[in-house]
Amino acid sequence: MVVTGGLSILGPLRIEFQNVEVELSGSRLRMILTLLALRAGTEVQRDELIEELKLTETTDDAINALHAHVARLRRWSRRLGGQFDLLKTVNSGYRLNVDRNMVDAHQFNDLVKRALNLAPATPSVVATILEDALSLWRGNALIDALDGPMGAAAADELHHWRAAAREALIDAWLDLGDNQKVVLNARKFIAEDPLNETMRARYIAALRSMGRHAEAVEAYQSAVRVLSEELGVSPVPSCARRPR
Repeated sequence: MVVTGGLSILGPLRIEFQNVEVELSGSRLRMILTLLALRAGTEVQRDELIEELKLTETTDDAINALHAHVARLRRWSRRLGGQFDLLKTVNSGYRLNVDRNMVDAHQFNDLVKRALNLAPATPSVVATILEDALSLWRGNALIDALDGPMGAAAADELHHWRAAAREALIDAWLDLGDNQKVVLNARKFIAEDPLNETMRARYIAALRSMGRHAEAVEAYQSAVRVLSEELGVSPVPSCARRPR
């Protein structure tokens, strides 16, 4: 039996079971479930979980402490689904007993890879796919599991893919001539990622295409100021044009 529902980790952990959102209390239980969702379908080793939870720093028996947390998680899952065991013990670790497509991070990655494979030939299709992919985000990725190296590294990778998805979406809109969408959304993306020179270049290009030259100059000056202050560099001259 495989549980029906969904797990959202592109933001605070959110759990849906049989179309009902359910709560999971306890930061360590939320961390374990987030990490297992990140690796849905594959094993997470006990040693990895011990390191992520920093159990060797807080107890003399890290293995028993982990077993206690897993036992609590199992009791919680059985209250949801009778005798159904959400966690499977495999070899030297645990595997989440859900389809990977139930986890928003995996859905996101699959959609982005599909869109990037189609780009730039079909911009309307690419834009639709990427809009769906980016709509899955509700905040910073893996916010419940950033204390350990595995969670932090995975979050960085997911944010990298989000940046790539945003850039590809902006390019698709530019190809479609939808400069208004570019301007509105690039402004938001830049606010969240101010050092992204590529996004700033697309923003300036859309402003220029719309004849908003004063705003384009202001946007370029802002790029010069931010990149100089933060990185000690200036935008390349092509920042004012969309690269081809």
